[in-house]
Amino acid sequence: MSDLKTIFSVLDFTRDRLIGSLDGIAKSGQEIQTVLAWRPGPGRAHMAWQAMHCAATHDKYLNVRIKGGEPLDPSFCESYSGGSTPSDSNIPTLVAIREKLALNFDAFKAFLSSADLTKVTDFPNNIQRTVAESAILLAWHEAHHQGQIHLTWNLYKAAHGVS
Repeated sequence: MSDLKTIFSVLDFTRDRLIGSLDGIAKSGQEIQTVLAWRPGPGRAHMAWQAMHCAATHDKYLNVRIKGGEPLDPSFCESYSGGSTPSDSNIPTLVAIREKLALNFDAFKAFLSSADLTKVTDFPNNIQRTVAESAILLAWHEAHHQGQIHLTWNLYKAAHGVS
């Protein structure tokens, strides 16, 4: 699967599910910042971190892994990339989450629209991926974290008597 139309369909499908989860939180009648900051257990990431992690991963994959440069927003990537620790004192708003998701997703898709999908890039641990494989990996990655958001939202609702 390396045709652009299929890749865009998969990326858009996955993104629509993530936005749908955020929409559900927004429409719930719950205090949004409280929901976004809620952790399902000690040491587990809150929903705000999960969503921002998706945005940071798009920045890092595009600008560092594929293009071989620096992240567009290094401090953002430091706060939300893999291996970072979710902060309890800096919970982004839903507006900020949506903006960062859109900015980095749109930049990734704009790059893909004119990229050589067969170009191979080097990753840590002697892994090589084509641009198309990286796009597919990012769709899977986002679906994974959207699932974590969905589960955490369901756990929040159960713990707080929300139907």
